[in-house]
Amino acid sequence: MQTPLPCVRGRVRPRVRKMRRASLLLLLIFCLVVLCPRSSSFAAEIRGSVVGIRGQPLARVQLTILETQRHAITGDDGRFTIAGLAPGHYTLQANAVGYWLINVPFALAPDEAAKEFAITLTPDNSTRTETVKVTGDLFQGSDSPAVVKTNLTPEEIRQTSTVLADDPFRSIQTLPGVSAAGNDDFLAQFSVMGAPYQEVAIYIDGILVPAPFHGVEITETEGATLSIFTSETLQEINLLPAAYPEKYGDDVGAALQLETRDGSRDAPVFRLAAGLADSEADGEGPLGRRKQGSWLASARKSYLGWLFLGRLNDTSDSVSFDDADLKLDYDLSPTQRVDLYAVGGPTTYRLIHPPMPPDPNEIDRVTDNFILGRAGWRWTANPRLLVEAHAAHFQQPNDESNAEGRPLDDSHYAEWVAAGSVISSWRKEQTLEGGWMARRAGTNYTQTYYIPSGAPSQDAGNAEGWKNDGYLEQSSTLFGSRLHLEGGLRIDTAALFHLHPVSPQLSGAWQLAPSTQVQLAFGRYHQFDFPAYTLQDLLPNCSLTPESLMAANHYVAELEQRVGESTQVRVMLFNRSDQLSVGQNVSGTCPVPLQSQSFQPVSHDYSRGAQIVLQSRNTNRLSGWIGYTLAYARQNFYTAGASPALVPASWSSYYPTLADQRNTLNLFASYRLTPTLNLGGKFLFGSGYPVPDGDINPIRLGDYQRLDLRAEKDWAFRRWKLAAYAELLNAANHDNPLYFYTSDAGSVVTGQGLPITPTAGVAFEF
Repeated sequence: MQTPLPCVRGRVRPRVRKMRRASLLLLLIFCLVVLCPRSSSFAAEIRGSVVGIRGQPLARVQLTILETQRHAITGDDGRFTIAGLAPGHYTLQANAVGYWLINVPFALAPDEAAKEFAITLTPDNSTRTETVKVTGDLFQGSDSPAVVKTNLTPEEIRQTSTVLADDPFRSIQTLPGVSAAGNDDFLAQFSVMGAPYQEVAIYIDGILVPAPFHGVEITETEGATLSIFTSETLQEINLLPAAYPEKYGDDVGAALQLETRDGSRDAPVFRLAAGLADSEADGEGPLGRRKQGSWLASARKSYLGWLFLGRLNDTSDSVSFDDADLKLDYDLSPTQRVDLYAVGGPTTYRLIHPPMPPDPNEIDRVTDNFILGRAGWRWTANPRLLVEAHAAHFQQPNDESNAEGRPLDDSHYAEWVAAGSVISSWRKEQTLEGGWMARRAGTNYTQTYYIPSGAPSQDAGNAEGWKNDGYLEQSSTLFGSRLHLEGGLRIDTAALFHLHPVSPQLSGAWQLAPSTQVQLAFGRYHQFDFPAYTLQDLLPNCSLTPESLMAANHYVAELEQRVGESTQVRVMLFNRSDQLSVGQNVSGTCPVPLQSQSFQPVSHDYSRGAQIVLQSRNTNRLSGWIGYTLAYARQNFYTAGASPALVPASWSSYYPTLADQRNTLNLFASYRLTPTLNLGGKFLFGSGYPVPDGDINPIRLGDYQRLDLRAEKDWAFRRWKLAAYAELLNAANHDNPLYFYTSDAGSVVTGQGLPITPTAGVAFEF
């Protein structure tokens, strides 16, 4: 019998123990890698970029993982990174003040190390979209560089439109060379570099609308007005101050183009806002299961009556308004689109505490309405041919009554419009456009005067007729995009007018260097007094229709220098020269002294000067502009053929018009300080407008100054957003008196302008 050797037993046992330990270690590693959750050392990351709708990188945007509260803020390049995420399902939220809140669901697989995102943020008063929109040049938009214009983006419309009155026309008054009419803060009307508001053509989606305002002017100077639009419903505003294309040539001073926006086709979104002056509700979303269209609806209710009584210390007036609008668009096919737009609402005024016993001819209550409906059709026949047509109807009835409820002044204006255009890119860098517009307008009024002893007397009038115009424009790009030309012809016809004037326009932009451009432009325009009133019952079977026609020549020279991609300097010289002619059309059996007369010139006026503008459009840094305008606006009356005894001596020389403000300064600045805080402000200065006084307007009100400060702060939640606005109007409390009238003794009577006024508001977006 053999016994095992001790040395052999000692060598086998340690080896077995080592093998067992190795097996246990391998089993532990297998469990950790395969069966157990991945540890943080294997966590994934997400990264990406955030851009605006024009493709520019957006800095100071906050990105948050809602399930973990991990977050990051984009840099100047719009990039972000969030690391340390385990596999699972998450929601990435992108938020910046002034933009729609975006939530992006995503999932990370166990073997996924990183995920890339490309996010597009849209201003919260613009159509919500996830795609970048290419709209041409940063400052010029999609128009030819040969078109002289200034535009406002959705962001600028929101930031320059005051919280007190969310009115895009207040934004227009911030643009270089533009001022509120007579420097009256309560008026939405404005003048443009010496051109009065009465000579500015306003187009809404291609429809000419003379006065899209809430508000009733109790006299020619007193009162308050507000546009029918809000900053939430407009996509873009283009101001064409001089020598504009003939498609906008209905008036002789300037042109204003407003484009309404479409609703979101991505998902329904809503916004509720409440401020000191009004409350507003907005909603939008897709139409149909396939999202072939969209809807956008908005409604406003004002508290202006409370504001006038409380903050503005006006214990006699109560003003209020309501309005609503609706925009529908739908794609009938990939090449055809239809849209419908309607807007309207009433304005009421009441004298609640008259300072003295009311006179029977004094206004006590006024009701004014504005109603507009427009339908459009757009057909892209092929990539080089676009056909558009639209029709519209709008009306503005107005009723005034005294304290006893008896009528004083009833008026009604209505208009039917049909228009269309054809745009052909008939050759590379060559575009031809032709269009027409037919307008059927009618207006009537009845004025009642009450005599203490006797029956009331009335004065009535009516006018109606057709006006037709057509235009043809050619746009060309030559010499490798160094030269851009724009030229056109327009013809106008109107009822009772025997003249059918033809108006030419030509402009060009020459690229002297990559960052330097020169623009030269000329245009001739005609403005009709349309429709013309017919004076009847002067004599039995005799009718007389006074007619007036204004013709203007515009000349513009502009030098533009780009500084980087987002800053420009513009220097402009401009000259407008207008001539007013009158005539009369007589029908029926009239005596010899009353005969039809052809147009004869009666007055001449001009506005000329210079403007310099420094502008920056940088979504990541300071954005805004500063513009100084020097303008001379003067007029005279012709004295040829008139008796010297009947013509004032001043008429033979030039004197200031009521739009003659020599020096105008417009400054606006905005800066997004953090992802949730935006600061802004504007400063407006005017050296003062003349007031009506005799024949030569020698008296001017003092200089006008206004400083407005604004802050916007928001808070983002999981599915909704809260925004708060605060604004201080006329922060320096500068006294800007309003002109009321000139007394018989020659003294100027003024009233209180807008005092220092703090305002605030909140908005809920979901």
